[in-house]
Amino acid sequence: MEMITNYKQIKEEVLNMYQTFLRIIDEVNFPLDNKSMIALKNQAENIRKEKFLLMIAGEAKSGKSTFINAFLGQEILPMDVKQCTSSIVEIKYGDNFTLIATYASGKTKMVAGEEKIREFLVENAALNDDYREIPMTTINNEILIKYKGKIPERVIKDIINGVQPENIYGLSPEEYEKRIRSYITKNMNNWAEIVTKMVITYPFNDKSLRGIEIIDSPGVNAKGRVGDITNDYIENANAIMFLKPITGAALESTSFMSFLDSKSVERNRNALFLILTRSANENPENLERLQQEALKLYGKTVNSSHIISVDSKVELFINKISNMTVEEIEAYLDELDNSGRLDAFITPPRSMRILNKEKYIDFLKAKSNFLAVDHAMNIFGRKTHYLALSEMLGRMLKLYQRIMDDIEEQIKLNKLKAKDPTELARQIGDIKRKLNEINAKMGKTVDEIVVRYTGDSGVVRKKAKSAIDDFTTSVGAISNNDINELEKISFRKIDEAKKFQEELEKNIVAECNAALIALSNENKIKYTSLEPDFTAETFAEIKKKTESSAQVEKSYTTGKTFKKTHYYSEYSRTEHFQQIKSSILTRIKSIQNEAINNLIDFANQTATTYTEELAANAKAKKEELDRIMEEKKNAEEIQETIESLQRILEKIVPLIRDVSERKGGIDTNV
Repeated sequence: MEMITNYKQIKEEVLNMYQTFLRIIDEVNFPLDNKSMIALKNQAENIRKEKFLLMIAGEAKSGKSTFINAFLGQEILPMDVKQCTSSIVEIKYGDNFTLIATYASGKTKMVAGEEKIREFLVENAALNDDYREIPMTTINNEILIKYKGKIPERVIKDIINGVQPENIYGLSPEEYEKRIRSYITKNMNNWAEIVTKMVITYPFNDKSLRGIEIIDSPGVNAKGRVGDITNDYIENANAIMFLKPITGAALESTSFMSFLDSKSVERNRNALFLILTRSANENPENLERLQQEALKLYGKTVNSSHIISVDSKVELFINKISNMTVEEIEAYLDELDNSGRLDAFITPPRSMRILNKEKYIDFLKAKSNFLAVDHAMNIFGRKTHYLALSEMLGRMLKLYQRIMDDIEEQIKLNKLKAKDPTELARQIGDIKRKLNEINAKMGKTVDEIVVRYTGDSGVVRKKAKSAIDDFTTSVGAISNNDINELEKISFRKIDEAKKFQEELEKNIVAECNAALIALSNENKIKYTSLEPDFTAETFAEIKKKTESSAQVEKSYTTGKTFKKTHYYSEYSRTEHFQQIKSSILTRIKSIQNEAINNLIDFANQTATTYTEELAANAKAKKEELDRIMEEKKNAEEIQETIESLQRILEKIVPLIRDVSERKGGIDTNV
């Protein structure tokens, strides 16, 4: 992923500003265990490493391995087997080609050497011929590994019912169940030998790939579900690519829409790409029609520039011939033709009968369309990295301001100490009283905000009820039991229901911040050093703390509803409509109930975070005041202290200007 030319220069400039900032911190003896300092240090480290985590997800038979190999320009993953790995595969830069496998039992195994690695990958990824028609990945993760060989009959029945939509080969219900039970019986005692994670390192020649880590996830099932481990990776990914074949199945995909509905993807939706694979199988007219259809279906939920059709096999072929001479390419084409392996896309058009390598590769690149992927990722990656630089500079500015406020306070108090120690003691006592008052007021104000949002008749429950009522009214207005209209309204309302939680979280924090600013103005004390550092990391930490207590069992039953109507002996449109309506309403209520529980815990945790941070900063301020009061200095020493503090201020002012200008430049261009 190529960055624009001046990114590295700006990155180095920002990191140099950080080093200068650390020298100032050392000079003023600012506490390094401050939460804001720790967050800034972590961010600087991430920027220095320039890591970019790219998650690849997709339905069965979507060509993930072929795409990854084409994207990396190296044939790392086996493509000549039908894959069904239950494992997460991480691919990243390393000095040597190695593989470290982790098993369900926890043991690890290292494999080195190209041939041995390929053998291991084939052995642990190839579908068993007897079981290629059943969803082995789901069974491995949900049954074999989870229950460690001791599987109750009710669990087996549940999984058989749950994977009915994944019977994509159309086996009879009896045969489908028979094969699932046979697979479970055969493998239940070998659960410990299932590979759950593989980490591959590879010495990429392309330096732009060395900062990228590719995550190849187990396939997304027919309902768009992924495992818990995959969810964790998705949540931390810089970008997610969902692969879907452009041919062979309808573009309208339940699995993709369900994948979009998952909580981890929702948090990362702006980073989502929909990659439509196997595009070379279509003529230009059909390809344009399918691309427009995909934009119509998904353009409202995925950035239109992130919906791209590609052909990985074409890109791999380009990689294969790029270093060949014209004669070698012609000989290779003859070899493929004679062996019956000459794909239609390879054949040069009539205008290239006498082969021109440059024109031929341009012709193939237009078919592969990987340049569009590179372009989109370049823009997205550049923006992501620049936003990280901007956020880091913003945090630095905030800390600089806190330091300046402290220094100005110290100068004022030292001047007073030199003139009138009695008045100094009085003012320090006054400041301490105000700090105590602030703590008390802030605690009370935050509690009032929490109650107003989370009470029985609070904002959270009112908004949730309003959303449910609005859905019911909208559906009630649908005429002729129009299922298509119901579907449109349903997706819109589900999307609104998910945004509802994020919006209220922001409102809660904004009100807490507003209350703090109001107290600052009222008490005439500089509050830069008291305001909690609320960032994306803070949100993530709060959500993680509250998640376990906020979990509500969810059941998305739309698929089951459709399945039941499919088996009705006598179809009733009215009954079908009512069942879908009921199912969607249940889904929306489930989302709203989960959001209510999450918001209540989030509000309480936010209150705790504010009061803890406020108390810690107030304590530090009081200790600083005590130190000033207790220091026994003569007039000359006090003057020397004041001059030293003023020199530090003089250093900081131009540094703040430089940081502000650099941040402004980044923000303008991003």
